[in-house]
Amino acid sequence: MELLILVLLFAGLFAIYDAIRKVNNNILEQTEELKKIREELKENNKK
Repeated sequence: MELLILVLLFAGLFAIYDAIRKVNNNILEQTEELKKIREELKENNKK
């Protein structure tokens, strides 16, 4: 019974870790896209 609880606890912790990692990757991707948009806007304003 203790083994089942440990396995479920480990699975829960891994799920939380995976969710946080996915959110972090999304934030990083959005930040990169915003940088590209800012650079494009700067270039277009110079023309």
